[in-house]
Amino acid sequence: CVCVCFFHSSLGHFTFQVCENAKCGRAFHTACIMEWLRALPSTRQSFGTLFGECPYCGKALSVKALG
Repeated sequence: CVCVCFFHSSLGHFTFQVCENAKCGRAFHTACIMEWLRALPSTRQSFGTLFGECPYCGKALSVKALG
């Protein structure tokens, strides 16, 4: 089991990043997946966007920096 975050909110004011792999489709809080990707040595960054892999299925995932 891979854990990116355990936080769930019913307020709905968080931004999410969704894996584009149709067989996965997991949603992550943007801040949580960015922290996860920054911790991995294989993640690349260009012009405020992180390029890495989905922690569940391994498919390419890109996340624009918050701000």
